[in-house]
Amino acid sequence: MKKTVLLYNFSEEELPRAKRALMPLKIPIKVIDNDQSDLSVGYLAGMSENSERKQRPDEEMGRLIVMGGFLNSDLDRLLATMRKAGFSRDVLKAVITPSNMNWSGPQLYSEIFKEHKALRNNE
Repeated sequence: MKKTVLLYNFSEEELPRAKRALMPLKIPIKVIDNDQSDLSVGYLAGMSENSERKQRPDEEMGRLIVMGGFLNSDLDRLLATMRKAGFSRDVLKAVITPSNMNWSGPQLYSEIFKEHKALRNNE
């Protein structure tokens, strides 16, 4: 399975920095624009052939990094690289799994956001 990183909702100012930070890892990066955001993360990462468009949640979507095709050791390196590059904590990160591969980016963001919020409330 080919490794891919999907970037959602990064501003024009943030994109070059994000790409520079990830470039040394030689991982393909796809910037997902608004007209693609209702496609499944699995399809966009080349892991699924399901190109059916999903309904977008009503909530506002923040920045999201979605990683597909990674082993645990690769994820550790990628996350360390992002921390070193100064990615802020408000950028949500997710890994494509069999359970979420047919979700759209906004659906995935919504679920990850709810999980983060619940964890913060339990601290």
